[in-house]
Amino acid sequence: MSEGTDSDDEIAIATERTPLVRPADISEIPETPTPAWKRGRSKSPTLASIASTSISLSTPKKSGAVIGLFLLIVLTCSSADAFKQIPMTRIFEDILCHEYYGKTPGLDAPIDEALCKVDAIQSNLAYLFAVLEALNAGISCLVALFWAIVADRIGRKPVYATTSAGMVLSMLLTIGVAWFSDILPPRLLWVSSLAHLFGGSPVMNACIYSMLSDVVPESTRSITFMRIHMTSLVGNLISPALSSAMMSLTGPWPAMLVALIMWTIATAMIALIPETFHRDLHSDETDSEAATFKTRILRGLNQLKDSLSIIRIRSIALVLCICLLTYPILVCTLQFMVQFISRRYRLPLEKTGYVQSIYGIAHMVVVLLIIPAVSFLIVQPATPKWLRVADEKRRDLVLVRWSYAISVVGTFILGISPSLPVFVAGLLIMSLGSGSASFIKSIAASHVDAEHRSRLFTIMSLLDIVSNIYAMPALAGLFTLGMRLGGEWIGLPYIGVSITCLGMLALSLFVQVPASKNNDEESSAEHENLIDGQE
Repeated sequence: MSEGTDSDDEIAIATERTPLVRPADISEIPETPTPAWKRGRSKSPTLASIASTSISLSTPKKSGAVIGLFLLIVLTCSSADAFKQIPMTRIFEDILCHEYYGKTPGLDAPIDEALCKVDAIQSNLAYLFAVLEALNAGISCLVALFWAIVADRIGRKPVYATTSAGMVLSMLLTIGVAWFSDILPPRLLWVSSLAHLFGGSPVMNACIYSMLSDVVPESTRSITFMRIHMTSLVGNLISPALSSAMMSLTGPWPAMLVALIMWTIATAMIALIPETFHRDLHSDETDSEAATFKTRILRGLNQLKDSLSIIRIRSIALVLCICLLTYPILVCTLQFMVQFISRRYRLPLEKTGYVQSIYGIAHMVVVLLIIPAVSFLIVQPATPKWLRVADEKRRDLVLVRWSYAISVVGTFILGISPSLPVFVAGLLIMSLGSGSASFIKSIAASHVDAEHRSRLFTIMSLLDIVSNIYAMPALAGLFTLGMRLGGEWIGLPYIGVSITCLGMLALSLFVQVPASKNNDEESSAEHENLIDGQE
């Protein structure tokens, strides 16, 4: 884009700090809002300006403290979620095993785990969790955009707290169904999905990334996102080892209770986080008095149109398509992998957590050491030209492509591995691509302004969860098909994930970074012509 001028600065200040339409001019509300997310151009009325609401992004002086709090909360949440996976799998495997052998779950003693590895029980177990994940994803999708609008209206923090409380409720319902398994059918587990009406993981992720975007400069945004992503994965992949150790001493139920306590603590810690996005409540009250019901409806429709208008940029549309393919690569390393390893290599469930922990340690090494080093080196002038990139934005794009290529190789090895050591080797290779989610979020954030990032990240998280609607059922279906075919075909689920990673790599080849202020005028003109053509 062309270099910024003083008038550009005035336009930006007017957009973010003052209303663009007077309260009395309600009749002038446009039916079709002009998108406000275009970078380097004056912003036209959004819901914030239409409602005469002053927007203020508060950047705490000690942003490091905010990041530290988020790292601690994300670590606690992800650890709690992972801590329950193995005991939850074992509890419901035992329930289905009792049904298979005609015994009463909850009353009779637990059945030997080795007797529960028959294909029929494993297929039903995979189906039970696949439908649960699909329901969680579907309900979260229905409410995600609503909670995103609420977050941009009243702030990120209260929405984040509400969503986290909903996750605690979901776990309480899960424990209730399992505890009363002698009178409740195991499929009643699916009722716990109703707790995702409070937002679920897409809203939670959107709030986290939006609040971090408010306080972190663009130059370090991708690294911060990567640290959050790494922290989540470390919790997800190291916590199972602790859960396995505890299960070997106490059984599955105490581990489930520990996971519930951890979720509760993580929810309480949200109170320590400062709100990073504020609105002038006085302006909101003045406007609400003058607005009619019809006007409010019109404003809501305008905001929905404005939220969806971000897909007009081709690169954003491609990133959103990538989001539709991302979830299989995540779920294949979590609860599904626990069941897969136990079935394929005849490993007791309580020992599968150690394999996940190896993957978690590899993630720590990659994200804390390898990726930062590579990110630093490829932008240095001394780096060979064929490896060097011009700036941070292009660096993120190059690294996300490398990450997808590595993931293709790693997941393919998981699918064909004849033994557990080869499977672990595939996990180590796959961990080298662990920065892809952070890089792609940073690329997307560079295309929109601050006041639309919450909705952008919500749409991205929403599409991530939409992919979960098919991801778990697809993995369960391929797993069942692989068991029926026998032999090496049991690795079919990971071959499918490898093909998905190949699709993400192909899409990323067409993603571009937004034109920067340092680009020449010709590049800027071409970028603006592209946007005008999309209108």
